[in-house]
Order: sequence, then C-alpha cells, then structure tokens
Amino acid sequence: MGWCSDDSFFYFRLWLVGLGRDMFERVACEPDALAEAPEVQRLAGRSPRSWTDHEWPEWEELDYVAGQAFEDVTGKTHDDFHDANDAQNFKDPEPKDPAGERWDVNRGEETARRLPRLSALFPVSEAE
Repeated sequence: MGWCSDDSFFYFRLWLVGLGRDMFERVACEPDALAEAPEVQRLAGRSPRSWTDHEWPEWEELDYVAGQAFEDVTGKTHDDFHDANDAQNFKDPEPKDPAGERWDVNRGEETARRLPRLSALFPVSEAE
C-alpha cells in the first residue's frame, strides 16, 4: 500500500466512477467509505500480487468511452474527437496537486487514524 503513479490514480478514479454515483459521492465526501465497497472487501487480506488484472481497482478503458461514442455517432476519427474537444477550450477543473494537508500514507499509525476502515482491511507495515 502507498505506491501509486499518476496514471494509476487516474485509472482508479475511473474505476470509482464505475462503481456508481452513490458510491462515488460517498467516497468523495468520506474516503474511508470505500472500505464498504464489495469490490474492495474481496481484496482484503490478500497480497496485491495475487490480484488478477480484472480485480485491480482501475478502469483505464472507461477513459476511451466518449471518444468511441464520438467515432460511432459521427464516423469521424479519434484525432477528430480530440480536435473537437480542444476546440471547446475546456479548462480541466481538477487541480494538478492534491488539496488539503499532506500526509504519508506509508505511516501506518497516521493512515489508521485517517482511514480506519480501509486500514483495518489493508494494514500498513512501517517497515514497508
């Protein structure tokens, strides 16, 4: 626990969206509520090395849904989709850096204080 690239976090967020609006909104307000998701509970007590590709909490393919729908409806290409999207001058509202107080997820005591339910499912060893 504690290792996550930018891409992995992006794909995790897509996976979270895929869990449905209710779960997404609950976790957005209270991150520790993720411990209630059956998809997360199935991974508890198992080493990430034993998780299958299907079980990993990420869903990269969801990032391509809008582009594929554009292509299907318009008959235009993937590049046309990006050009059309760029022409909207859309400003990504998401900050580049995390908001709020920084803390080290690899510190078991701190993680347990902030995310008690997730920490119970996935304990962090200080030696990791």
